[in-house]
Amino acid sequence: MKDVLTTAKAAELLGVSTRTAQLWVENGQLPSWKTPGGHRRIPRQAVLDLIENPVHEEPVVRAHAIIFAGEGRADQWRQVGLPALGLLVDVSEDMETIRAWLATIPPMLVIVESADQDDRKKLLSSLERDVRFSKTIVINSATRNAAEPVKVGANGVRTKMQSDVPASATAIVEFLLEDGRGATQPTSFRTPWNEDARLRAVTQSALVGSEPELGFDRLVRLAAHATNAPIAMFTLITETEQWFKSRVGFDGVSTPRDWAFCNETLIANEFTVLEDLSKRGSLAENPTLSEPYGFRFYAGAPVRDPLGFILGSICVIDVVPRTLSGAEREAMTTIADAASNMIRTRVLEHELQDLQGSR
Repeated sequence: MKDVLTTAKAAELLGVSTRTAQLWVENGQLPSWKTPGGHRRIPRQAVLDLIENPVHEEPVVRAHAIIFAGEGRADQWRQVGLPALGLLVDVSEDMETIRAWLATIPPMLVIVESADQDDRKKLLSSLERDVRFSKTIVINSATRNAAEPVKVGANGVRTKMQSDVPASATAIVEFLLEDGRGATQPTSFRTPWNEDARLRAVTQSALVGSEPELGFDRLVRLAAHATNAPIAMFTLITETEQWFKSRVGFDGVSTPRDWAFCNETLIANEFTVLEDLSKRGSLAENPTLSEPYGFRFYAGAPVRDPLGFILGSICVIDVVPRTLSGAEREAMTTIADAASNMIRTRVLEHELQDLQGSR
């Protein structure tokens, strides 16, 4: 029928991807119905109306920082990183490499050092004009800039490129945290700079509250076995709670978030080991250190969504202080990577199902 379109045809007329059209259907921006065979159909007039009054999409960003390092500074940036921002860090001194990274899904943060050089000026100018980067913080770092970072426009920052890379990194991290781009800071635990985006990623994963799954259960049991730990979990960290997608050795499906040692993993943004919990002053009021729990050891490896946001961790807990061997650390990281890959596969499968259902 001429007055009825498939999702794919509607997407073609709208000039968007089929997946985008599917999202507009799901959130009600495009009215539709299903045929008896389960195929989605959209009124042509609804598409024409949307063309006249287009939807302005929020740009998708990934949990990455791209650092275009000054000459001879890349290795130092790789060592220092950007702690507490919740971002995976990609560093290069090569323009073509940087351009290739920027051609994919935009990162949450871009830092351009030696920004007074002509080729880097042009790069910054192109980022300012590209709407894809409207949700990306772009930092102009040059030796001639003022000592204190300052905001420039909606999403730009100008800061001094200091001779000491750790000092430059510290100034940038402190400015971003103080600028308040992330969620409101709780009083009992710290959150990463990208907490708002991370929480959206947790919601979009649809894992919280979902039914048990054998694949995740097996990974959690493997973590307990590989480290000889009495307790192992796959945690998902929401705004207020720590929810267990899978667990062994612990009763209950969740705890308040301020009980979660995984908050430390979120801040570190990497595999985190707390060898003696009783010696960390920040955990002095944590009830799990007292009876009936008596926890003393924690190790957690990040589990990420396809865009790099930490959803939670594969973690192990013990009631005595201890260390992990190199082999145990490697096992934990590998298991968490396997959980992340399961989530990535799930996303791809859902997208394929949606695409097939739209035909």
